[in-house]
Amino acid sequence: MLIGVFKSNQKIVNVLVMLLAIILWLPSFFIGEDLSSLSLISTKIKWLDTFISLFLVVGQAIYLNFIVNEFKLIQQNSHLTSLFLVVLNSSCLWLLDLNEVVIANTFLLIAFHQVLRLYDANSKLALLFNAGFLIAVASLIYLPNIFYFALIWMGLIYMTTPKIRDFVCSLIGLSVPIIYFISYHFVFGSLSEVLIDIDSIRLFNIEWKDVSLLNKWSGLIMAGTILASCLGLTRVLGRGAVKTRKMLFTVLIMSTLGLFSLLLNKMDYLATFIMITIPVSIILASFFQHLKKKWIAELLFSFLLVGIVFSYFS
Repeated sequence: MLIGVFKSNQKIVNVLVMLLAIILWLPSFFIGEDLSSLSLISTKIKWLDTFISLFLVVGQAIYLNFIVNEFKLIQQNSHLTSLFLVVLNSSCLWLLDLNEVVIANTFLLIAFHQVLRLYDANSKLALLFNAGFLIAVASLIYLPNIFYFALIWMGLIYMTTPKIRDFVCSLIGLSVPIIYFISYHFVFGSLSEVLIDIDSIRLFNIEWKDVSLLNKWSGLIMAGTILASCLGLTRVLGRGAVKTRKMLFTVLIMSTLGLFSLLLNKMDYLATFIMITIPVSIILASFFQHLKKKWIAELLFSFLLVGIVFSYFS
């Protein structure tokens, strides 16, 4: 039933996105997790942390759905992308709190929009500078986002006919926040604070053996669905308009680059998972949009949703 509702393009569905997010995040106000061992951003007020994170996730979901509909990344306009971004960011209790990745994802999402706008753009320099600048800001918040800078150059090469000045402009955009950050610490602080501590990049100190059985089953169901969606997207890439195919391929590149974050965050799977929720939401939305048998889509999503809810209380 939910899949059918979110396939609608009615603006009122945005309200349902917010309601679903609130319902999924309600347990976080009553079920406490010991986050003392985690390196997370916090206001020191539990309910305020949760509210800020929820606000960011809902805002990202609505904005991402707007991007998908603007560039026709899915055959028919719908709200499936916003549905899956909310569900993915609510998929376990550890995610229902404020952290660096969900904040950085806001800047990353805007940068992703800039990259897609490169296609058939008359003037690319402003878009490239903006994308580089935003990814630098996202990287200063959570360092592994630096891998996404490659998305700018790959998108530039794949969707346009690039010139040397295009690459230079994106590098200048990347450099400005980093130079400002280093200069600020040089003048007002200590350059030793700029040194990267790889151990501090790991946000979620959670091992697979410590995860409950319900969380494991929920994770496996989600992983299987994402894998099937990726395989389904490869078939979609073989047909449709050239513009759509190129942009969907860029989405696949983005999800692949996100996995490289494991090289920097000491195999912090949860943090990496949050990083790739943006492209994965698009991939899942495309998969469920193209499922011919509606009952399969509804049943699969119901299993996914029920598994997530029950895992909160395991």
